[in-house]
Amino acid sequence: MYKIDEVAQKVKMTKRALRYYEELGLVSPSGRTEGGYRMYTDADVERILHVKDMRDLLGASLAEIKDMVELGRLYEEQRDFYNENYKNRDLDGPELLKRIEMLQTLEDTLTPQRHLLKSKIERMQELLLTFDERLERIVSKRNELTSKYEGGNN
Repeated sequence: MYKIDEVAQKVKMTKRALRYYEELGLVSPSGRTEGGYRMYTDADVERILHVKDMRDLLGASLAEIKDMVELGRLYEEQRDFYNENYKNRDLDGPELLKRIEMLQTLEDTLTPQRHLLKSKIERMQELLLTFDERLERIVSKRNELTSKYEGGNN
């Protein structure tokens, strides 16, 4: 278990940011000491890094991250329930229908996350295309001027 200052160093965030993320429900410590100090496990650190990646790599807002974290938790609960009750069992009739419904629920839980990620990727690709076009114009103009300069100095 790690104290908040150790976690802050590991994930390169401030203690204040970690407390704010906890306040928003994005992450939470697994326990507290008798004195009330937050204590984090390796799994907690991984969750914090996951949230940080969503923020840094995807440019997701904290509200979007919160939605994704909540959907992720829901998915894990549903997956665990499915695995405990339906996986690797031969079912028929009503039990088979329940299994199909559970799989549909899992699909419905993951689909919004996928749409959010796909939307972010599409916006990033559009931004990249804009930069590529600008860079192409700059290189073209530089090459044109370089040729002109070299042609005039011969």
